[in-house]
Amino acid sequence: MMFEGWGDFYLLAGSAAAVLIGLIFVVVTLMQDRPRSSVLNSSKLYMGPVVLHVSFVLALSAAAMVPDISPKGFAAISGAIALWGLTRGVMVITGISALTGDDKPHWTDVWFYGIVPTALYVLLALASHAIWVGQPGAPQGVAAVITGLVLITVRNEWDLVTWLAPRPDSPPDSH
Repeated sequence: MMFEGWGDFYLLAGSAAAVLIGLIFVVVTLMQDRPRSSVLNSSKLYMGPVVLHVSFVLALSAAAMVPDISPKGFAAISGAIALWGLTRGVMVITGISALTGDDKPHWTDVWFYGIVPTALYVLLALASHAIWVGQPGAPQGVAAVITGLVLITVRNEWDLVTWLAPRPDSPPDSH
């Protein structure tokens, strides 16, 4: 078995991903008082990628737990995920960078929602290739990417929750 001894790690990572997917549904319920156009844009550039990252963690964890999966089979799955993540990452970087005016994001948004996850998918592509050619240490590379994706998702979900949290009503004008 390619991931012999890694069962607990992938069980934990997959469970964390499932919980984080559930949390994003809670985040969405906090958006009920936001304008629809803002919600749609936020969904495409912020929430969508967060759900995608944890879905990928869940898929990678499930694939790693498949009994007798071949290294090339896992490499194909992880390579496809890396390519999808890279494509989506470029879209997020471009989309967030293009926001202006009232929608202008905080400078950290492009880094934590776009650049860091995209870099993780580059590393996943490298780890996928390493698995394909049978290089030692490749499973540790996949584990590092999964850990990175879980951590960046926790950070980004916290960022979304604090941005969406209800704010006190502004005081009435004293005129």
